Amino acid sequence: MTSLRRRLIGLALLVVAVAAFASAVDVAPAVVPESAAASADVSAIAATPFSLIAAPALLAVGAVLLVAGGAALAGVDLSARTTLLAPAVGAVVAFAVAAGVLAAPAAVLPALAQTDALAAAISGWPGTIAAGAVVGATVAPVVRAATTEDTITLLAAAALLLVGIAAAADSPLALAAAGVAGTVAVALLWAVDPATWRP
Repeated sequence: MTSLRRRLIGLALLVVAVAAFASAVDVAPAVVPESAAASADVSAIAATPFSLIAAPALLAVGAVLLVAGGAALAGVDLSARTTLLAPAVGAVVAFAVAAGVLAAPAAVLPALAQTDALAAAISGWPGTIAAGAVVGATVAPVVRAATTEDTITLLAAAALLLVGIAAAADSPLALAAAGVAGTVAVALLWAVDPATWRP
């Protein structure tokens, strides 16, 4: 019975994660490389203060809930090291959303293969949104490593957190919003899946 309950929780978490990702796609500013914009019908969405705060937060929540929900649905133990997937998922999805890969993959991917376009995307809004998502999603491995006393994972997560903060130091509101969102996601997991998240 407990296994069925945990799987249902996992399914619900995955639904919420997908909803968070979909919402992030709607609000994230898409910065499309110029060569891709010339060869495809893609319009760059101007970055607004709301989009730069909301997008990393939603992506962080989605990444944390995706990893936790996937483990719960599969009925497997969520180790602290597995939660390190959350920042990786957050970074990849955030960069894909903000760089326009989801909007026009056939046009954007070849453009991002050029060094200049990739460097501009990493140093621009896509990089900032990805860094914010990493910071928010890193809350999960920090908490999980602390409750399971996994020192190696705690050190790795702390390093990820510092890298994310350094990468988007010029956008403190985005980092703060993502960090709060990641904390809220972990608090939700603490409440709905205490056997996994509480010490």
